Amino acid sequence: MTIMKKTVSLVISFLFILVVAFNGLLLYGKVAQGKTSVLGYELRVVLSGSMSPTFDTGSIVAVKPEPFSDIRQGEIITYAHPDGYTVTHRVVTIRDGQLITKGDANNVADQAPVPASSVMGKVHFWLPYMGYAVSLIHSKVGMFLLLALPGCYLLIGSLRKVNRLAGEQEETSREQHAKVR
Repeated sequence: MTIMKKTVSLVISFLFILVVAFNGLLLYGKVAQGKTSVLGYELRVVLSGSMSPTFDTGSIVAVKPEPFSDIRQGEIITYAHPDGYTVTHRVVTIRDGQLITKGDANNVADQAPVPASSVMGKVHFWLPYMGYAVSLIHSKVGMFLLLALPGCYLLIGSLRKVNRLAGEQEETSREQHAKVR
């Protein structure tokens, strides 16, 4: 039974550490003008299915700035669209110093070529569906849960420890009282 308790305690502690680390990452992202970066990779949530089946809506892509000259045909890049949003698509052609991109799920290439000045970086890896968790955390309910769960864990852990210590103190007191008689 004690092995089971220790295992559960370790798992809960590990999850707690992950939640605290994730909280720190999100807080850092808020401070850094909404950009969440880890080890030089900017993490971005995929909002459309244009790159399916490579990665789906709700995935997180890790984008790292790269020199324009290092970008090759077939690689996935993220760039700033002239209309003010970002796009993550695959390079299908390099022509006249500009990139022609296309979403894997799209039938035709994007209309506007991508100049070097618009390229934010190459996608190096992605985490499927993790963007849904990030979206939840950015909501009021998600933020409450992200703050409340670790708080409850600490509170319950502290109360259990106080209860155990009080029980030990009471037992010691009974033993001392019994010796006096």
